[in-house]
Amino acid sequence: MSGTNDTDGTKRSDGPQDPGGTPGTGEGTTAPAPAAVRPWYPRPETADDIPSVRRINLAAFDTAAEADLVDALRRDPAAWLPGLSYVADAPDGTPAAHALLTRCHVDEVPAVALAPCAVLPGYQKSGAGSAVIRALLEAARAAGEHTAIVLGHPPYYPRFGFVPAVDRFGILPPQPWPDEAFMALSLDGSIPPRGTVRYAEAFGID
Repeated sequence: MSGTNDTDGTKRSDGPQDPGGTPGTGEGTTAPAPAAVRPWYPRPETADDIPSVRRINLAAFDTAAEADLVDALRRDPAAWLPGLSYVADAPDGTPAAHALLTRCHVDEVPAVALAPCAVLPGYQKSGAGSAVIRALLEAARAAGEHTAIVLGHPPYYPRFGFVPAVDRFGILPPQPWPDEAFMALSLDGSIPPRGTVRYAEAFGID
């Protein structure tokens, strides 16, 4: 899948296509020294934020794959969920982190896929990534979504409530990804559907 700066520092790929579509967990370059922890201001993306979102994803990853993926998802009305693309502003108003949920399905049941997640290198390891992901997941709950899926770094995503999807819920990946990296979250406490995840076309997963 596409990307996640998922430890608020290390560049990774998380999304269906590693690197450009698979929710993947490939290592990227090492982040700079941690920035001081600071208050973050997560909020929904606006039209004015689109260039900043692209800039964040270009800076956070080694290629343009994740930035191009976000643009492709934004153009797809079957994938894009208004209000579920979030940025986190630094105190000076600079958008420094981005996280995205788009429509996926577990068999035929709608769910949401978390990817990509990215933080500008100068703000990594400062809590920006966690802040924007938490706010985004709360927005999904408020929107009535039931199940979220992520392919990502196993030590990172459980802090948001994600658990191994195969073992806990019988949710299967569309490709043979590591069980510990393929995770799901019940957003409303209900039991997620069993079945195989189907991602939006832009992820390039058959």
